[in-house]
Parts: sequence; structure tokens; C-alpha cells
Amino acid sequence: LGLLEAATSARGQLLRARAQEQRGDYARAVTTLVPVRERLNAGRIEDAAELTAGAEALVTLARLEGRPAQDYTTAIGLLGRAHEEIDRLYWPAHLAEARLLLDKDNRGEAVRALLDTLALNPKCGEAWYLLGRMAAESCDFERSRLAAEQLRAINREHPLAKKVEVEAYLIQRDPDSALPVVTAALELYPTHRGFQALLAATHALRYDDAAMNEALRRFDELSPGSAEAYLVVGANLATARQYGESERMLRMAVERQPNWAEPRTELGLMLMQAGKDAQAVVELRRASELDPFNRRARNTLELAEDLQKYHRIETEHFIIKWIAPIDEALARDMPRELERIYTEVTRAFGHRPENKTHIEILPDAQHFAVRITGLPELWTIAACTGDVIAMTPPRIGAGQKGSYDWVNVIQHEYTHTVTLSQTRYRIPHWFTEACAVSQERIRRDYATCQLLATALHQDELFDLADVNWAFVRPKKPTDRALAYAQSDWMLEYVTERFGHSAVLRLLDRFATGQNGVEAMAEVTGQTADGFLEGFKAWARRQVEAWGLAPPADDPRLSVLDSAEAGITDSYLTELIAAFPRDPRLLRLAAQRALERGSEEEAWAAVMRYAMARPVDPWPHRELVKLALAGDRLMEVIGSLEELDRMETESGVWAHQLAKAYRTMREYDLAAEAIRRALHREPYSGEYRELAAAIELQRQDLRGALHHIAALTMIEPHRHQHFARLAAVYERLGEADRAAEARAKGEAAGR
Repeated sequence: LGLLEAATSARGQLLRARAQEQRGDYARAVTTLVPVRERLNAGRIEDAAELTAGAEALVTLARLEGRPAQDYTTAIGLLGRAHEEIDRLYWPAHLAEARLLLDKDNRGEAVRALLDTLALNPKCGEAWYLLGRMAAESCDFERSRLAAEQLRAINREHPLAKKVEVEAYLIQRDPDSALPVVTAALELYPTHRGFQALLAATHALRYDDAAMNEALRRFDELSPGSAEAYLVVGANLATARQYGESERMLRMAVERQPNWAEPRTELGLMLMQAGKDAQAVVELRRASELDPFNRRARNTLELAEDLQKYHRIETEHFIIKWIAPIDEALARDMPRELERIYTEVTRAFGHRPENKTHIEILPDAQHFAVRITGLPELWTIAACTGDVIAMTPPRIGAGQKGSYDWVNVIQHEYTHTVTLSQTRYRIPHWFTEACAVSQERIRRDYATCQLLATALHQDELFDLADVNWAFVRPKKPTDRALAYAQSDWMLEYVTERFGHSAVLRLLDRFATGQNGVEAMAEVTGQTADGFLEGFKAWARRQVEAWGLAPPADDPRLSVLDSAEAGITDSYLTELIAAFPRDPRLLRLAAQRALERGSEEEAWAAVMRYAMARPVDPWPHRELVKLALAGDRLMEVIGSLEELDRMETESGVWAHQLAKAYRTMREYDLAAEAIRRALHREPYSGEYRELAAAIELQRQDLRGALHHIAALTMIEPHRHQHFARLAAVYERLGEADRAAEARAKGEAAGR
């Protein structure tokens, strides 16, 4: 401020206003910038540097004054004129444009502006930093690391290299790695406000409140009244789902700088994640008034307002919401299953969340992505943010993921709700995923068994220190899938070796902020290395039971590595006699028996392979084919059940089971089977009709009514569904509802 006291240029006044803003002196910053705006309004500036500074001054002034950001379009126009008309080599105009676009969450155009900057000035540190920060925010940590390397090529001690590293660590919830980097940076730059704010956030994520408060106090000494540090801490706490403390910090930032849209935007987004939609609407509306161009605020506000219009079903422990008429069929399936899930999961972990859990059926993938991130670029099927579980419906169509087992997915996600609540959201990533997978109803599939067996044989299993980072820093395409599978496997080992009480004791320790390695050592009495060795020994026995142990080291088996067609049937018989448990030989024998067409021989050969490798669904599929061809379906009920236990997307096997049980007059078993089919394909008219028929055979008119009503939602154009609905209402003695159903059927017929 002393150096700039006499500055009269737009750039000098912009720098002075930025310094005043950094000190928390917002009124003086406004006074400094008003003359710049007046000069821009008064005349045409022909200097690229002055025009660029003037454009940035306009935007800064609009933010400080809390005026609707109509100056954004003007500023973009001025910057375009600076680098397109006045001076095509003036790279700071491109950089200023990138900053402005990023401020509005327009990342695609911001990247292009940064690349234009670097094309003109490859050593522009801020451009590399912004690219690295965006990469980290997208969980592309390899690109973030490369950006830091580019910064160090410019300057070995580049502060922005350290800054992007710290930010990447915090996004990965790795404050222990962030701490030495930010501490070293502050030793070099002790008055750097950005690093002081990041230090406070680092301590916050380490659950060290005293150190966090000290870092905030030091920041306030440097910048009294500034909102920056509180915004940084609050946003990082929101990412770590520490919603209560995050809200306190973000409201402090809003109070300190009420005209700044970003703290309100972050607050609104955090409140959405926490399930406080009505409060989120208030903050996001004000944020959008202050900055109508911010994509995340605008998108999330639209969704938050829409959520107020969603239909609701409230049960003892859940609130189910939906908007698309067809999704009512799914929503009305949910109460029974959700309450069962609540009982199973809370009993397993000995903890009941305080609040009801919101289950939100978003109409498509775009709405789902906005619900989770504020932006429409996310593709998955469901996510838990604590008291909210958002999901896309398991149906086919534009913007849809397709069919999946929604009951299994919700049971997984609700386990997150329980363990996050139980540990105050401090549970290690691998352990919360392990707990969630352990509660799934679908059995570990063959591909997962193969992945685990291969990792074990090749000594590529993660240790306790690395498994967390495989979720967010995968080095190979298979790392994330392996991390999920191995986490579940390790939890299975802990339960079998140390008892389920060990799992509960670990959760108690996580709630205190203890990390995974330390907690495991205390609960099991094993070091990290000792735990891994014990786990591997147990895992080898499991893999052997799966039929996936390494083959015997015998030269006679080398023929299997070449063309199997070259093995004669007689030699294959000799090999099986020598290696009677080798699954590869038994599968080859089963395939040949199937080709020969002898039903009894094939049946015996396939069964023998199924016993040697029980995790492979292939023999069960072949047994079902044989049974259908030979009219002996009742003999493969076990195979159908096995296939159904492995299925995550299709209801085909459960449907087959329902028909088989119905033929056997086992109507209760048939009803349970068709319900499982509807868990995967709840919008199937064929399955619903069979479900209704089975319920009628069970003399359960209410059960039949449920499925026929669902058919009127799924296929509202078919008048016969309404006729059937009316008939059931008549049998139940509900004449008014029967008349209403008939009227709707007549309308559908027209």
C-alpha cells in the first residue's frame, strides 16, 4: 500500500484495492476502484494492460458492492478486446479471462483461456497453478502433480507448486501429508495469507481444533475481518462431511463479507449435502442474486427449488422423494425394504442415526450429478452424503444408467449413513467402503474373485497405508475396483479372526480421529506388516476354496497353455486322474461333454467342475440350459438361486425361479423370487403382472393391488391395468376407488 500510494493507473489502483481487500478493508477497496469504473464508462482505453486491469477492477468492484454481476459480460468483452484487437501477444488478458471464467465455474472455457495464456507465455506460474488446482478438484491427481512439476521447473521453491500440492492433499483428505508442505511454505513466506488459510484447513481436517483456531487467529492478525480463511476451512470441512463445523465457518465468512457470492454458494452446496434443502434455497438464492453467472449456484438452486415440489412418502426412519410420475412405482416399493435395511444395518453396527434419511429418486443422471456436485458432469447411480442418499432410477432411457439392484445399492449407501454418523464422519475411506460392501445382499462375483486371486498371487495387494489412496489415486485401471474388493475382504478377515466386536471397537476409535493404521494396531494387537501377513495367509486359503489357487507346477499341465483342441479325450482323462481337482481340466472336460450331447454325461461333468470352482457362474448357467432342454427345471433350483445371488442388474434368474416355484405351488417362495426380480427391474410390466398373479394365488389382495397400481404408473396407456385395479378394489369392498380406477381406465382407452 505504501509503494502504491501515488499510483493512478488502473493496474496500480487494482493492486492497491487487492491489498486493501486482503487486509479486510473492503470499504476502502471500493473507494479505490470506483474511479477506475468511472474512467471505463467515460472513454475508450487503447492500452491492453490498462484495459485488462480495468476489466478486473469492474468485477472486483461488483463483488465488493454486492451488485448483481451484470459487469461480468462487460468485463469479458473488455478482455476479449484487449487480446483480440489491441495486443494479440498480451497474455495477462487471457489469464484474467481464465480467472473470471473459473469464478463462474465455466471450466471448459477457463481451460482454453489458460492454454492460450501458456501458448504466449509457457512460464506463467499462475496458469500452471490454476490448471493443477482444477485437475485436483476433478480428482485427476496425476495432472495436478505434473502442474506442480512445471511450476518447479520455473522456480524450485515456487510457492504455487506448494499451494497446489497442499490443496490436492486436502481434497484427498490427507492432511498428514499436507501439513509438512504447508508448514515449509510458511517458513519461506510467513505472511502469505493463502498458506495461513490452508494451514487452518489442514488442522481442521486433522481434528486439531486448538491448532486450527491458532492458525485462524494468526490469519486475522494479517487480515483482520477477511473472510478468506473461513471460506477455505469451511469448504474443506464440507468436503470431509464435517457439516456442523463447516456451517459455522462458512456462516462466519458470509458475515464478514456478505456481498461475496462464493461463501454463500459453498454454504448452500454444503447445506444441500447435509439434507437441509430449505436452508440451502435461502443461501443459494442470495448467492445467485449476487452472482447470477455461477453455474454451480444456479444449477443447485434450480434443483433445490424443484426438490420442494417432490412427492414424499415418510416412514419411521426414511423420507422418500420423487418427481417423475413413473418413479412413483419404485417409491411405493421402498418403505418395506428400507425399514428392513434399517433394522439389519443398525443392528450390525450397534448405532442408530439421529435423523431420518432422505432417499431422493432423481429423474435422470444430470439431475443426480447436480445434486451431488452442483455440476451436471457425473456418472454413477447413487451416492450418500450423510443423511441424504440420492439415486438415479434403475430404468432404461435417455440420461439413465439402466437397471440395477436398487435394494442392494441402498443397503450399501445406508451403511455409509450409519458408519459416517457413528464415527462423526471420520471413518477411513477403505473402512467405510468395506462396511458398506459387507452389508450388500449380492454375493461376491466371479470377476471380483479373480481380481483378488490375481492380486494375491502377484503380490499386488495394498497395505493398510496404501489402500485408502487406491480409491482416489489409482495407478492402474484396476486399482479402484481392487481397493473396494480388498477392503471388503480385509473386513471379512478381521471379523473371522478377531470377531465382530473388533469392527465395532475400530469404529469407536475412528470417531476420536484416530487413523486406520493406529486403530488397527490397538484393536488387533498387530502391526501393519503383521496384519497384512496374517491377512494374506488367510486369503490364500480362501482362494484355494474358490478354486482359483495357482495351478500345480507340473510340465504335463503345460499343454493347457497351448491350444486346448490338441488334447485328446484319452489324454484329458489321464490328466484328470493325475490332477483330479484342477478346475481348468474339469472345465475342459465339461465343455467337451456338452459338445457330445449326452445329457447325463454332461450333467455329471458340469457338476464336477461346479464343485471344484464354486465361484464361477458358468456351470450353473449350463445346468439351467440342460434342465430346460430336458424338462427337469426343478432339479436346478439351487443353480438358479446361485445365479440370482450373483446378479446385480437383471431379474432374469429370479424371474425363472418365481415361475418354477409357482409351478410347484410354492407361492410364498415364488412371491419372494419375483420381488427380487423387481429389485433389479422395477419398471418391468411382465414382472409386475406375474407378481400380481402370484399375490392373488397367495390370497393377498393388498399385495396384488400394489403391483397392479404400479402397472398403471408404468404403463398408464393400457386400460386393462385400470380394469384389474377396479376389480381388486371391488373385492376389497372399496367401491369409490373401484369407480375411480374404471374412470381412469376409460380415459386411458380413449
